[in-house]
Amino acid sequence: MVNPFLNKEIMKKTILFAAAMLLSVSAFAQRNAFINTEQVFRALPEYTAALSEIDRWAQAQQAVVDADFVKIAESYERYQEQRANLSENARRQLEENIIRMEKEATERQTAVFGNDGTLMQRRIEALKPIQDRVFAVIDRLAKERGCDLVIDISNNPSILYYNPAADLTQEVIRALGN
Repeated sequence: MVNPFLNKEIMKKTILFAAAMLLSVSAFAQRNAFINTEQVFRALPEYTAALSEIDRWAQAQQAVVDADFVKIAESYERYQEQRANLSENARRQLEENIIRMEKEATERQTAVFGNDGTLMQRRIEALKPIQDRVFAVIDRLAKERGCDLVIDISNNPSILYYNPAADLTQEVIRALGN
């Protein structure tokens, strides 16, 4: 049997094949970038101001809901104290009233704090334009750098290592003017 490395023609073909394989692998390599969006958003005064305003509104709404439930608890406590002295009809009316108050308070709480509640609507309304602006800058920078993938590292415990040179966070903050 002939040793393939002794034959120059076979050796050239082997080297060309190996070079072609290396080039094809590098052609499919991805260029990744990393961004800490939490840091980007914290650097935007309009974002933190919007969050503060939303939080103040939510606290005020929570106070209203809490007051409703305190009123219900007080009504129930009075009912318990008076129950023995009430007629069947009066007991039933008070019970129905307390149940109605609980239902209304729960509905109000859900309308404000539920998944599709007023708080979520306000949050989307206030933050979406800011988020859109940030994501547009991320998109532009990723395209300028030829990135195939941008990974948010702010709340991602799965990222074990990344090269800080691939972190675009500060560049995004600068591009946003902060």
